[in-house]
Amino acid sequence: MGGSSSVGALIVGTVFLSIFAHAMVLAIGNMDRMSAIEDRENPDIKVQIVNATFTSGTLYVNITNAGTDTVPLDEIFLSYEGGTPRNFSNFYTGSDYLFPGETVMGSTSVSGTPTRAYVASHGVGSGATIQ
Repeated sequence: MGGSSSVGALIVGTVFLSIFAHAMVLAIGNMDRMSAIEDRENPDIKVQIVNATFTSGTLYVNITNAGTDTVPLDEIFLSYEGGTPRNFSNFYTGSDYLFPGETVMGSTSVSGTPTRAYVASHGVGSGATIQ
């Protein structure tokens, strides 16, 4: 009887050791991933509204990328009058990217008379009064 309890304790100890080893492998893998994320350089994207105008029911918005990195248009969001932000690609038909120093114009039909427009990308935003 004494021998079987020793074997049982050995089995339980081995199981706990294997669980601990597996947890250590996962923790080391997570540390490597977190380190890679921390080392990654943040993109230099500064999307700004150059001007916004409203004429005959159509809102025109000129935006520029004042940063040094290219940004896809589906990562740029435009809203007006505090409305729901929408991808700038809904307002512009052309290249899928906004290159550094490039200015493009988007437009959309609007009911009412909007007074404010806002554009944002990668945590940086810019607002303007609509003329």
